Amino acid sequence: MGRTPDGQQLMIDGEDYAKTGMNPMEVLLNALGACAAFDTVEMIRKRRLDLISYRVELEGDRHDGTPAYYTEIRATHHINAPGLKQEMAERFVDLAMNKYCSVASSLKADIRFTVLLEQNDSY
Repeated sequence: MGRTPDGQQLMIDGEDYAKTGMNPMEVLLNALGACAAFDTVEMIRKRRLDLISYRVELEGDRHDGTPAYYTEIRATHHINAPGLKQEMAERFVDLAMNKYCSVASSLKADIRFTVLLEQNDSY
């Protein structure tokens, strides 16, 4: 179970059967898709276009080994916004995925990890 400081919860599960949530790599893809979607929708709204529907589907290929990180991620954006021309839609999606999305930028960043360990006998 993942929890945010304000109490929001996300079920995270690594089981193959009787799953109760997404596995961590599925969470990562969904975070990337949600981040790009927020940015894309914002750009459409700034153009004062009606957004009838929007969804983004992501899939990825992973390294054969440990760790099994993503080597390629593909995103398919489905946008229904009357008046949104193909060229503009492509630009919005490109900006969202490659410039504005903090999740995508984090995947490309050189991140330093600091790990702390607290042991508590009451667990």
